[in-house]
Order: sequence, then structure tokens, then C-alpha cells
Amino acid sequence: MISRATIPIAFWGSISQSTAKLSLLVILLLCGPPAMAGEGPWPSFMATTLSGEKVDSDKLIGQPTLLILTPSSNAAQSTREWVKTLRSKIDQSKYRVRDVLAVDLPFFMSEEDAIGRAKEKIPQPYHDQTWILNSQIMEGALGVPSDSDEAVIVVLDKNGNLVSQVHGKVTTARMSQIFDALQTLSTD
Repeated sequence: MISRATIPIAFWGSISQSTAKLSLLVILLLCGPPAMAGEGPWPSFMATTLSGEKVDSDKLIGQPTLLILTPSSNAAQSTREWVKTLRSKIDQSKYRVRDVLAVDLPFFMSEEDAIGRAKEKIPQPYHDQTWILNSQIMEGALGVPSDSDEAVIVVLDKNGNLVSQVHGKVTTARMSQIFDALQTLSTD
């Protein structure tokens, strides 16, 4: 990303403040996160379910999906709140709900260790719906810090296109944003 520090000071001093702000906005839009709503299919990735099955991002195609991304262990509480809320309020026959635990495993920890720890916290009926992803591909695509304390909810259409993303605690406003995104899918 281009920062103000990399643009010569003479540039900033020679134009009006409003032009500078507009230029910075254009730079941020051009250099922002690659996954923007409506911009093509979700990035490809491979993950492992808690039941041990290898899955790839193609599993997200065919049905509208809500992904609950857990970018760090500190986001576990936020994820639990989202899982409880979404599973109680979303028609799971119409919309698939998946939890993706994005982990950056240290060299001394195996994927099996991570799966074992996750199994201790996640009820067995959801093991096939919870994926371990040893990669920061999703955080990078969404522009979410890998140490975020809050879960990210991603709404994908049946073709794997990003429709909406919500980051933070469960609130009425964020639920409305998710419901609005889902409403646009039901008219497709």
C-alpha cells in the first residue's frame, strides 16, 4: 500500500487539501483489500474439517453461504456469539453456515493438534461444518488483521461471490446488514 510518506512532501504542499484527500481516497480504493462485494469468486483455499475431511473453497459454491471467520484465538468468544445468533435466526435449509478457524500454526504444532483443541470446544454435530485453515488468505482477502478480537461474517452468493462482510460484535445493525444481504440473494 502506498503511504503518504512515500509521496514527496512537495506534492502535498502544492495542491489543495481537498484534492489531496481525493487523491488519497483513490489510492486507498485502488490498493484496498482484493475481496470487495460482487467481485468474483472467493479466493481458492484448502482446509480440514474437524471431522478430518479435506475440503476446498469449491465446497462454498452451489448454495448461499455465511462464513464465520475466526481470525485469532481471541476472537473465539465473538465467534461463539455469532454462531449461536446465526444458527437460531438463519434458515439453514436456504443458507449454509460454516465456521472457518484461520490459524497460523507455529512450527511445533501440527494441524492435528489444532483440530484436537478445536474439538474440545466445538460440539460434535458441527465438526463437519467447522474448518481449520492454516493460512492467512482470508484475512488478507478481507483486510482483517490476523490478531483481530472479533469474528468476521462473510455472505457469499451461490457462485462464491462476496456479497457482504461484517466485522465485530453481534449487534442489531450488523444483523440487519446480514439480513439485507441475504434478501438480495433470495431474489436472484
